[in-house]
Amino acid sequence: MKNDLTCGVVRDLLPSYVEGLTSGETNAAVERHLAGCPDCTARRDAMAAPAEPAETAEQSREVDYLKTVKRRSGRRMVMAIVCTVLLILAGFALKIFVIGSPAQEGELIASGFTEENGVLRLSVMTPYSATAYWGWTVDTSDGVANIGARSVLVSPLFPNSGGTVEVPLAGVEEVRLCGHVIWQDGVAIQHETARLYETRTPYVGDMPALNRVANALDIQGKLGPYTNSLHTSSRPYDWTLELTNPRAVIAQFEPSMNAVAICLLALVDNLDQVTFSYTDVEGQSYQYTVTKEDAIDILQARMETLEEIGWKTEELGLTLLDSVKDYAASPAEFQRLYQFVTTKL
Repeated sequence: MKNDLTCGVVRDLLPSYVEGLTSGETNAAVERHLAGCPDCTARRDAMAAPAEPAETAEQSREVDYLKTVKRRSGRRMVMAIVCTVLLILAGFALKIFVIGSPAQEGELIASGFTEENGVLRLSVMTPYSATAYWGWTVDTSDGVANIGARSVLVSPLFPNSGGTVEVPLAGVEEVRLCGHVIWQDGVAIQHETARLYETRTPYVGDMPALNRVANALDIQGKLGPYTNSLHTSSRPYDWTLELTNPRAVIAQFEPSMNAVAICLLALVDNLDQVTFSYTDVEGQSYQYTVTKEDAIDILQARMETLEEIGWKTEELGLTLLDSVKDYAASPAEFQRLYQFVTTKL
């Protein structure tokens, strides 16, 4: 059959042909032409191929943008986490090395006292080698000067674990270090004495409290190993220390027993007497008792002995009081007592 359509006519008809808008006769004519014309066939095939949606390219760009945003957000999140961790570490370092915290009672020890021209200068130290102190303050109110400081870890910024503090004494009756009394009525309270004074107890029947007193007084170091027994059923209330090591010369040992007994009688409010039970090297058993009345007689005799060997009254540092219990009325009084009974002749 004669092919009566030219390429130009077919190319004009192809859009309608592909869409199925032409008649059957036209379709037959177009198909006859396509059968012998590769160019028009290629055009027809291109037109008949599924068209890519118009928004595909736009969607592709959006996907690429979202991927880029996600990558950027991931990096930003990582950076944010890193910065947060660094800020936390910096804040922690600032806290422990610079800002610190207020020093607590017991952290600091007054190791030296000098009083001159109405100013108390004291050296302060700490048993904790990794700790330093700064920001020393002296707050005075109602005759009490309280020394405070901030505690930090030792670093190049704060390398020293102690310090020196000056306290003007005008109108001051008592000085405290982080709440702990270290000076009172002109008397420097030594750390050992302050610890001992804090163990005072009202009842001789409280054995745990008595053990705290005995440990702070270091009875075992002064007298050797011992065991305890108490008599609290009736007056006089007695605390017996049963010494387990034999003593060769009791007379030389007696001053140490007197010092221990006087301190115990002062620190235990209702204790009436202290008894030492011991055996000499020959196996002979002894008991030596110091009552609260004996304590004053022992103090007076010791005072007279010191005066006889040339001590002046002001050097003795102790005023004879009516009762040994009165020496526990204040840290200053107990410091005078403890220093007096432990001073070696």
